[in-house]
Amino acid sequence: MPTKPILLPLLLAVVVFSSSCSHVISRQARSEITPGVAFTTVKDAPEEHLGQILLLGGTIVETRLDEKGSTLEIFRWKLDRWGEPVAVDESGGRFLVHSKRLLDPALYQEGRLVTLTARVAGSQTALLGTITYNYPVFELIELYLWDTPFRYGIHPHPYPYFPYYVPPDWPLRGNPYDPGYAPYPWSPYWIRP
Repeated sequence: MPTKPILLPLLLAVVVFSSSCSHVISRQARSEITPGVAFTTVKDAPEEHLGQILLLGGTIVETRLDEKGSTLEIFRWKLDRWGEPVAVDESGGRFLVHSKRLLDPALYQEGRLVTLTARVAGSQTALLGTITYNYPVFELIELYLWDTPFRYGIHPHPYPYFPYYVPPDWPLRGNPYDPGYAPYPWSPYWIRP
């Protein structure tokens, strides 16, 4: 009988922690992902995988607008189990994502991290510098734009694009002079686990 008072707080803690570690892409969109299809196989032969749906992520290289909608050029990153881009995938390369809705370049700007589900739509060849590059092309299904803790140009600096770390408001910090760091992912990269 003495274990019953402990059971309710333990159950409450499990519910709180499990909800805070959820995936950024909806369950519905994740259920449509084609199992067992790797990005590298799609990159090598996109026409063989037309219509298949992948979970992808990376950093925005460029956002282009035209009369049909928007196109994101993304450099692929590896994702963790919650869908956050955590490391550059050097074997992945770049891909294009078409969307019928307007993705404003002021918001979807170069360097922002995204996680998305998208349907394979083919390939497109374009110049990348001086070389011809074959981009796999996807049609957007669902997109999550990650917040960034870095802001540019808010303090005088010799280099105008020097990133300045701005942590979010943290209720556990008692005053603005507290030297403690904000929780992950807002802590500086050198103290991240």
